[in-house]
Formats: sequence, structure tokens, C-alpha cells
Amino acid sequence: MLLEQFILVGIIILIGFIFLSLRRKAEGSRTGYKLMLILLGLLLGISTVGNTPLFVFDKYFLKSLCVFLLVVLLFELSVRLNKDNIKLTFRSITMFFSILVLNILVLGVMATFLLNVQFMHAVIFAIILSSIEYFLVDQLKSEGDFANPLIIFFAFSIMVFYGLEGDIFSNVTYFLKYILIGLGMGVLVGIIVFRCLKNKHITWVNELGLMAAAVVTYILTEQLMGSGLFAVMILGTFFGNSYVRKTTSMYSFSPFIFKTLEMLIYLMIGFVTVITFKNGIWWRAIVLFGVYLLLRLIIINLYYKHYSIENKLLLTFAPKGMILGATILVLSVYGSFENTLINTMLLVLVYSLIAGIFVEYFEQQKALHLDKTLQTLMTVKFGKKRNIFRNKKYTNKYNVNKH
Repeated sequence: MLLEQFILVGIIILIGFIFLSLRRKAEGSRTGYKLMLILLGLLLGISTVGNTPLFVFDKYFLKSLCVFLLVVLLFELSVRLNKDNIKLTFRSITMFFSILVLNILVLGVMATFLLNVQFMHAVIFAIILSSIEYFLVDQLKSEGDFANPLIIFFAFSIMVFYGLEGDIFSNVTYFLKYILIGLGMGVLVGIIVFRCLKNKHITWVNELGLMAAAVVTYILTEQLMGSGLFAVMILGTFFGNSYVRKTTSMYSFSPFIFKTLEMLIYLMIGFVTVITFKNGIWWRAIVLFGVYLLLRLIIINLYYKHYSIENKLLLTFAPKGMILGATILVLSVYGSFENTLINTMLLVLVYSLIAGIFVEYFEQQKALHLDKTLQTLMTVKFGKKRNIFRNKKYTNKYNVNKH
């Protein structure tokens, strides 16, 4: 039974890589690729042969797989928490916390009444929406690398604290113990792992070993009644700032591992949830997404006053991605949130990627316009004479031979 489950996952990964290969050959949109993975996953999730679903996952295996994806993603994000990778400024830190607080206060309250869900669940929804994906906008890199692991930790820690039963004192005591156990396990496993990796060049095999160490750390910490996610975050941060990572210049997983992780997160969404448009959820999600964009634009306008409106909009419409996707997976399989809120999160992810497609298109058109302008200026200056550049790479770069 377990072997069959892994075979199904392998088939899904194979489908994802075929899709990735087609996207690369067609030079398609990166944002569109992510959106199509979600839609493909939704299609595979409802596909049947006769009356039998094409892919049937055991619910316990599905839970384990979704947690595994979240843990590996958190570890990968935590590795980036190092001074060589993040160039933090007072402005970037305060901007992140300003957006986070504003989202909690405004989106949290709006989602509570608009979706008729628990306030704390709406707050967690607002926190997750504060995650920052920067695969289209390099300007957001430092902010995203700093914020994303913290957002995952904050969101799930609030869920744990909110779920405690007892008086305030006992709950606070338990939660502090919960965090301290996670801290201790993260540091302990980090010391053991880095001693094993001492004087070794990190290869993809070692990266798989690190993933396994992160998962084992999570499991052991949870068994000890500690925060497994905090332990994984500490382990990743520990590794990201260790001499082992510095000797290999590793800032994230190898492209193969990262792409596989990305594919699974987006594709598996279709096996744990289904987009629904009942009870006007589609327009409620649009309203919440629009309010989120407005709040983000207000903050960006305050912190980047010297930027053009075009660049402010680019920073505002940076699409959501793996963090929101992984959160949807875990919350769905464990039934932690109301279905209304899960579907809203999924629709917001879809709307965000659709908006990102338009942003990516306009940026590509702007780049093409700049290239044409440059080519025109080169023609005016040098005429149509060929081989004006002696170095071939410059000739190819500016396409002078086309004139």
C-alpha cells in the first residue's frame, strides 16, 4: 500500500517535469506555469477512470506528505536567514511589520465578518497573506528571505496557542516550554549534523540528507511536545550561518530539489481541496484580495516615495506562491480551518497568480521596448555596418548583425 502511494507521487512528479519541460521549450510565463500547475493538480484530483478516481491517496499518507512539504519548505527558507544573503535595512524591517500589523487589523476583521469564520482563523489568514514571493521582483528579496520563515512560524504557533485549553498562566507556561524544546532540539541536531558535514562539499546527496535531518528533527521535537516547526527553523538558520554552508556558497536547495518541491506543493493542492464558487465565495475572495493589495500599496507608497507609480505597483502585485500553497495543504488535510476560508485562500492564490501573469507580461513588453530603443540608437550612431563590435558576445547581445 505504501509503495503504491509513493508510485503515485512519482507519477505526479513526472507529470510536473513534463509540464516544466514544455514551459521551458515554449519560453512561457513563470507565473503562468505556477498557475497551470495548480489547475493541473485540480484536474488530476477529480479525474476518474469509470467511477474510480485516477489517483487515490490514503488520508494518513496525504497528511504526512503535506507536513513533509511544509517542513522542507520551512527548512529551505530558513537556510536563507544569513547575513551573506539578506541585506536588511531599518526600512525593510519596519515595512514588513507595518504590512503584517495592518493586514491583521484590517484583513483579520474583514475576513471574520465577510466569511463568517473564527477571528483567530481570519488573523492567521491575514498573516499568511503577508508572505512575500520575489521570483518576479528582486527588490523584495531581502524582505522576503527575512519574513517568510517567520510568517510560517508565527501562523502555526498562534494556532497551537489558540488551541490550548486552560487558564492563561498554564497556557503561557506550556507555550514557553513548547518553544524552548523546539529551540533546544534545533540547536542539538544542528551541532550533530554540522559535525558530520565538516570539511565536506555540499552536494545534492547531502541536501537530501539535510532534508531528512529536518524531517527527523520535526518528528522528534513533536514527540517531545515541542515546536517542531521552530526546531526546523532553528536548524535551517543554524546551517545557513555555519561555516559548512559558507564553504559551499549554498543559499538554497539545488534547482532539481527546489523544482520538485515546488511542483508537489502546487500539484497536491488539487488532491486536498477543490475550488468552489458557492455562496459568493469568489467575489468575497476578490474583495479581500483587493483590500490586501490596497493596504500593501499604501505601505509601499510611504516607504518608497521616490519610486515611480509603475514600480510601486510592481512591488504591490508581487504574486503569492509556495508559502500560501503549503499552508493550504496542511490546513486542508487536517481540517483546521473552515472550508469557506480554505477556498478563499485558494482563490486568493489563483487571483494573485493571474495578476502576476499580467505584471510579468507588461514587464517583458517594457524590456522588449527598451531593447528596440537601444537597437535604434545603435543604428543611428553606427549605421548598418556589420561587425562593429569585435567581441562576439557584444555582437550577440545587441543583435547588431540584424541591422
